[in-house]
Amino acid sequence: MTSFDLVIRGGMVADGTGEPLRTADVAVTDGRITEVGRVGGSGRREIDADGALVAPGWVDVHTHYDGQAMWDSALAPSSDQGVTTVLFGNCGVGFAPVRPGAHNVLVELMEGVEDIPGTALHEGLTWDWESFPEFLDALERRPHDVDFAAQVPHGAVRVYVMGDRGVAGEPAAPDDITRMTALVQQGIEAGALGFSTSRTTNHRSSTGIHTPSLKASSAELAGIAQGLRRAGRGVMQLVSDFEVLDSEWLVVLAMAQASGRPVSMTVTEYFTLCEDGGTTGFDVLDRISAARARGLAMSAQVAPRAVGVTMGLSTTLNPFMACPPFAEIADLPLPQKVAALRDGRVRRRLLESYAGEVNATKLAGSVISHFHLMVRLDDPPDYEQGPEDSVTAIAQREGRTPRGGGARHHVGGQRNRAALSAAHQLQTLESGCGPHHADPPVRGTGSVRRRCTRGHDLRRKFPHLFALTLGSASARRQTSDRISR
Repeated sequence: MTSFDLVIRGGMVADGTGEPLRTADVAVTDGRITEVGRVGGSGRREIDADGALVAPGWVDVHTHYDGQAMWDSALAPSSDQGVTTVLFGNCGVGFAPVRPGAHNVLVELMEGVEDIPGTALHEGLTWDWESFPEFLDALERRPHDVDFAAQVPHGAVRVYVMGDRGVAGEPAAPDDITRMTALVQQGIEAGALGFSTSRTTNHRSSTGIHTPSLKASSAELAGIAQGLRRAGRGVMQLVSDFEVLDSEWLVVLAMAQASGRPVSMTVTEYFTLCEDGGTTGFDVLDRISAARARGLAMSAQVAPRAVGVTMGLSTTLNPFMACPPFAEIADLPLPQKVAALRDGRVRRRLLESYAGEVNATKLAGSVISHFHLMVRLDDPPDYEQGPEDSVTAIAQREGRTPRGGGARHHVGGQRNRAALSAAHQLQTLESGCGPHHADPPVRGTGSVRRRCTRGHDLRRKFPHLFALTLGSASARRQTSDRISR
């Protein structure tokens, strides 16, 4: 009788191919699945999986564990959720290469883009590296519960080569591009999975400065892409606003053609937070379809639920953080902030200030000023709310309008009504005394779920769509080899 290292018996198998779920046994030998079905042999270890789901480990292709991987072996919460391989270094942010005097620049960039506290990064990062290969070596010195792969981040490369010019987003000179290309090639050959860049105005440092790669030229990106071609491996990842789709797509094509490597990009249903117009996810998917028909390896990264930001009186962001009157209560303990928001005079001052102070071009301004995309998060939170649940919709239904204070209250009209409603929502949510809640505390506001086409409809429209899958291996370089070839 055949013997296996492990047999998982009687579980509901989801094999990742899209086939229907089925009850089956899974046999494993030498770390590889050797049989699926009715396994007749025995295992040195056997697991009764009756009533459980048996599936391959999840691969998360878009994470930002660049810092956490230095101090957390578990890489939680991904490992808690069945993820067995994570890819970080996305969106052009990361911590290598880095010069000794530029640590804080990269920390502030990660803090602003991903809302990871700078205090935690400063405390946890050892900075016993300068080059990207040295960064990978530092990662490997710590054992980890899951496999991982890293990418060379454009922001760090730009700062390393160009210094303050790179931070300021100045154009790269030909010599700058040559040096950046060499660094990216070095990182890929040392074991990096690929190269990542960001071209979205949503990505700013914690001081409000745009990400260094925002306005990188097509020549710069195509030049860097040559580093992947020379290495003969790797992928390119990018995120963009696609504000002017035609011109931006020329940049994407230049990257794909110069590198000869796969290009993966973030695709959302809407690339702007405006209520009307702008590039849609379907516009970009059409371009990807056309590029693939020409033989270019392009794919989309699509989140299974809306990407959002949690806002509240005790979080990093809230709708009134840019208003001078809020600064007067910002450092108060939470109960006192709640009490202040119950004061009609404070609320009137906030509203008056809000009309003139919130600037969508400032740090987080494009997030904190769009009430039509904000929803109330209860405990437990509902992440599947629609436009009818937004703060704007609540304000309209409840007829909330500013009272007193003259005409300035009416500047902005609908937005001011929503702002007043938001103040009410934050006050009731953070105090745990909302009209439908006996259990405290509710944390704040999240983002509206856009009404979108379901996955099966997407597959009919775009039959080429597929999930990016990463291999699993025992060491970083093995994982990188398997994925990037």
